[in-house]
Amino acid sequence: MGMWSRVTEFSRWHVEPLILRATVHPSRSEELLDLGLALLPSRLAVGSPICYSVGVGEDVDFERRLSGRCSARQWLFDPTPRTKQFMADPRNTVEGASFMPIGIWNADCVQTFHAPSDPSHVSHSIVVDSRSSVVGFTAECRTVTSVMRQLGHDHVDLLKLNVEGAEEAILQSVIDAGIRPTCILVTWEGRSPLAKAIRWTRHLRGHGWDYLGRKGWYFTYARASSRSGRDSC
Repeated sequence: MGMWSRVTEFSRWHVEPLILRATVHPSRSEELLDLGLALLPSRLAVGSPICYSVGVGEDVDFERRLSGRCSARQWLFDPTPRTKQFMADPRNTVEGASFMPIGIWNADCVQTFHAPSDPSHVSHSIVVDSRSSVVGFTAECRTVTSVMRQLGHDHVDLLKLNVEGAEEAILQSVIDAGIRPTCILVTWEGRSPLAKAIRWTRHLRGHGWDYLGRKGWYFTYARASSRSGRDSC
């Protein structure tokens, strides 16, 4: 890791969280469950919520903890070759979860995923500025709307995004399509994640999602209503 990369990492994990603590405050209080990777409103961990986890890498701890709390119906999306190998291992099975080896994007298309600067890392990205310019692979991508139509879902209770800088494009496509998950868990990455977190917290609040808290760089947003789905407009 070069000097600039070390400075960036230090700022991300030691300086920028202090700025976030001073500038981004929860909109309201709600009981949150600590599921390891992120915080989840406790009202989501009941019954059989429909959950989409986009960006798996080689970590399904959150999904396992969620399945241990309730009868969640989970779909995991990631086209990364190493992730496909990881998910093919029976030891990485998550109860109530199905794996789809596709990417989620703002259009139904084939996209190029760029390799991480460190070849030992698993995560690739559609967004060039969050990774190296080296092409890792190409893969089929779908919109959340398209996947919901295929799976026969009229709503999503939880949308979890760990997509290496592509979160803005995906979230905007979700908003534009009138899809309103009860809860959004997102880790802000890519170029200027601090500014992105501040800007998008305001943007999501304007569309009905309150900021409830964060764990590390995983931010939790939720709608006041317990019912998710599509806007009528």
